[in-house]
Amino acid sequence: MYYVMDSRIVPQIHLADYWILKPPCAHKKRVPHEYIAYLIQKGELYLAEDGITYHLHPGDFILLDPDKYHEGKQITYCEYYYIHFQHDMIHLMTHPMLEESENNEIDESKMHEQMLQLRCAAMQSDSSEAPNEKSHQLMLPKYCHIQDETVWGALIQQIQQVVSANSDHMEYYKDLSGAQFLAFLIQLSRASLTFALQENKMITARGYKKVLEVQSFLHEAYKEPLTGDYLEEKFDINFDYLNRLFRKNMKKTVFQYLRDIRIAHAKQLLTTTSMRIMEVSECVGFADESYFSKVFKKQTGVSPADYAKTQEIAQHN
Repeated sequence: MYYVMDSRIVPQIHLADYWILKPPCAHKKRVPHEYIAYLIQKGELYLAEDGITYHLHPGDFILLDPDKYHEGKQITYCEYYYIHFQHDMIHLMTHPMLEESENNEIDESKMHEQMLQLRCAAMQSDSSEAPNEKSHQLMLPKYCHIQDETVWGALIQQIQQVVSANSDHMEYYKDLSGAQFLAFLIQLSRASLTFALQENKMITARGYKKVLEVQSFLHEAYKEPLTGDYLEEKFDINFDYLNRLFRKNMKKTVFQYLRDIRIAHAKQLLTTTSMRIMEVSECVGFADESYFSKVFKKQTGVSPADYAKTQEIAQHN
C-alpha cells in the first residue's frame, strides 16, 4: 500500500521524539487525528490498526492514518522514533494512477510500472527545466523494511535531525523540522521504490548500482571526450552489457544519456552567459560545433543561436 503526497507542501510537525517502551507498559490505545510515522530502532513492537496487526522490527517504518483506531497488541521492549504530523495533500494511491482488480485490491503490476516510470522520468529529466506536476507526487509506503545498512544509517541521522530541530525552540524551528522531515520522507521513498523494483525484478540490484555509478560519473565528466572503451576500462564492465543495463533501467543508452546531460548544460550556458556557440560546444563536451548544433536542434527543435535569442527575449519580458 502506498500514499501519494505533494512534496511541494512541507509537513506540519506536531510531535517528534524518541521513545523507549519497556514492560509492563504497552503501546497506548487511541484514535489520532493526524498521521503518525514510526521508525523502529531496537526491540520489537506489535501494533494493530483497524484490525490489522503489524509485527515491527529494527529497520521497519510504518505510517498510521488519522482517525483510525490503533493499539499495542503485546507487551514488548522497543525503542523507536515517532513523528506526529499533518499534511494537506496526501492520500492513498488509487485510480486514476492505478487500477483496482475485481476484489478491490490494487493491481501490483501496474503499481510497479508506475514506480519504474517515476524513477526513469526523474533520472532522465532535464535539471535546467521546471519540474512537471507528476514529479511532485511523492510515493510513500504504508510499511517498509530498510535492508541496506548505509541507507538505514542515513535515515536514522535524518530523523534525529527532525527530533532535534523540533525541540530547539529557536525561531522557525517548526518550519525547519518540517523541511527536514520532508527530506527524510523523500529518502525513504527512494529506498522503498528501489527495493520494490528489485523485488519484482524490474531492476537488478547489482546492475542498478552499476548504472548509478556510471550515471554519477557522466554528470561529473560530461565535458570529457568519453568513449565506450574508456568507460569499459574504468568500470570494469563490458560496454555492450553496460548499454543493456542502461536500456533496462534508464530506457536509453549510455551515450543517449550523456547527450542529454550535455544538451541540458548547453541550454543553461546559452541562457545565462554570452558565450559563443563554439565556446558552448567545447564547454559541454562536443569537439565539433556543427555536430553540436545538429544534435541541439534535433533535441530542442531550434538551433543554439535561436534558442539563445528566445531566452534573451523571455528574460527581458
